[in-house]
Amino acid sequence: MRVTTNMLYDKGIGTIQNLWSNLLHTQQEVSTERRVLTPADDPIAASRALDVTQSRSINAQYKTNQDTSTDNLRLMENKLMGIGDILQYMRQSAIGAGDAILTQDGLNSFATDMRSQFDSLLSLANTQDVAGNYLFSGYRADTRPFQGAYGNVHYEGDQGTRTIQVSSSRYMPVSYPGSDIFDNTRPMSGAVNVYAAKSNTGGASLSNAEFKMPAATPANISGGRFEITFSSTGWDVKEYVPGDASSPRTLGTATTAGGVPLEFNFTNVDGEAVCFTVDITGMPANGDSFEVFIASKNVFDNLAVFIDTLERPGPSGVISGISFALDNIDHALDTELRVRAQIGSQLNELEQLGSINSDMDIQYATTLSRLQDCDLAEAYSRLTKLQTNLEAAQLSFMKLSGLSLFNFLK
Repeated sequence: MRVTTNMLYDKGIGTIQNLWSNLLHTQQEVSTERRVLTPADDPIAASRALDVTQSRSINAQYKTNQDTSTDNLRLMENKLMGIGDILQYMRQSAIGAGDAILTQDGLNSFATDMRSQFDSLLSLANTQDVAGNYLFSGYRADTRPFQGAYGNVHYEGDQGTRTIQVSSSRYMPVSYPGSDIFDNTRPMSGAVNVYAAKSNTGGASLSNAEFKMPAATPANISGGRFEITFSSTGWDVKEYVPGDASSPRTLGTATTAGGVPLEFNFTNVDGEAVCFTVDITGMPANGDSFEVFIASKNVFDNLAVFIDTLERPGPSGVISGISFALDNIDHALDTELRVRAQIGSQLNELEQLGSINSDMDIQYATTLSRLQDCDLAEAYSRLTKLQTNLEAAQLSFMKLSGLSLFNFLK
């Protein structure tokens, strides 16, 4: 076979180029510590590594979501602890207000303190997170959940619970509607209490008091305090309205025949048509009075009624208002503790999910290392070999390129 000069140059250059290519590829393996630099290096491993990388990215997003959920729940837990502290303080103050030696000035001092605590409680109910979202407004995160002031606080949020996906199959609630914490603290059934005035001289007693809507179902109305007084014309009915200096307002007069419950229809301060019924046994004396307390499902309504009782005691005195307050504050505390227990359970679950998440990340990293990482000892050995081969090829090419017949001509 004829060996030409062009053939020598082509073979020499081709060999050097191949060696350079292999050397550069090996240098990339060493610098990146990866054996699969392109899908062509190992198509199966590259495909598998892509799937694992995507799964690891999703796992990392779950970790971020878990951290966000933990922050939100801890913020809610902190605010609920503050709410519980305020309710406990109000409960202790209510007990203190029952001291028989207190004058009206002393009761007014308690009422002033209670109004301050009321405002603090309302402020906590309208807490916002770092993003400006209201914690207790349901899905309506940009709406202030509890609007109004003392004597007229109403819920403007909805019943939704915002959630964040923290694992492939778990959506973690990170908010609670205020209606579950402040607006549904007790059922309406059995929430009506009647207290006789200390000055009563007759033998009448009232029982089975009930507020009903026109449909004859237990009333789900705002909390209230009513006074009914017997006179020659029947029973005069008045309503105390917290925050209204002109109350008690007279609603009208109701009559009853022997053995027939007293029934009185009226429109309350919220514009709701209400029917009040109560059984009367015995004969009242002229001027005998009774106070009727109706508990609302809303804790702010109940606290306003209590504060109003301290400021304007009715015929039964402040003890009835204190009894009413203690009952409703206990219901509110039960609700607060129930929600806090739920949040505590969720925080424990997030901690467990975080541990599982970390284990999964380690597993994904191990799998990727097995699929992509190179054996550094083998790679360094191969790099040294390729460098030696390249140097030899370069020297050989220099020797061969110097061969010519002209060197032998004289």
